[in-house]
Amino acid sequence: MEREKENYICKQLDYIAIFLNEIFFNAQQLPNPLPWIEPSINKLHLEAAKSFLFGNYECTIIACGILLEHVLRLALVNDEQCGLKRPESIKKIDSYSCLDSIISAADGKIFFKDCDIGWWQDSAKMLRNKSAHYLLPLIIKKCAESPNMKHYLDGSYIATCNDKDYYEEILLDWGSFYHRAGQCIAKHFLQDTTTQVKIIIEQTKWQGDESWWISQKYEYEDFFKYDWSLTNIKSSIEKSFITLGR
Repeated sequence: MEREKENYICKQLDYIAIFLNEIFFNAQQLPNPLPWIEPSINKLHLEAAKSFLFGNYECTIIACGILLEHVLRLALVNDEQCGLKRPESIKKIDSYSCLDSIISAADGKIFFKDCDIGWWQDSAKMLRNKSAHYLLPLIIKKCAESPNMKHYLDGSYIATCNDKDYYEEILLDWGSFYHRAGQCIAKHFLQDTTTQVKIIIEQTKWQGDESWWISQKYEYEDFFKYDWSLTNIKSSIEKSFITLGR
């Protein structure tokens, strides 16, 4: 019941009220953190999570797609060493051209054996590629058609797909993504991306590199530990600033 009482967290409906309300509700949908590996993985995951928390859903999808590609590429190049201990050059790491080819190369590898390859393939074609080209209406359409991602949209969006005119004229417009569909898709994609990346990490021999960027590890962990309730956000803001001259 306490959570219901905080549904409306500000008396006035100004932009900050809307922004805080979005933070409050999105915080409840954040995934658990990944184990710390290195900045290129964890900080990108943090960017995806922060983007979702603050309502930047297209940014969430883009960051998740890049994270999937990057983690799988790193595992293919070297699944034993990570961070500053990894000897491979950037040129070597960049030897795979796109996520589709990386998935094909990873298929059959030990670190990929427990992953959902169908989901990965759909993620590459429907979310990674389409978000990079800003084809948001196609993301909605493809998710509605995919058995792996139909649940990324709520029931009202799936139902209206049966109305051809409404589906093509209204849903297949950028405004639909920013109305509500984007939040739903970003939420599920972030959660599933976290799950799949964690599977890969657990099947490698990577040991978290704390040899240099230790402050970034603390920042990553602190984000997921933070209590994003209205009371705590308000308290943090009040403690964060002082009046000059006092």
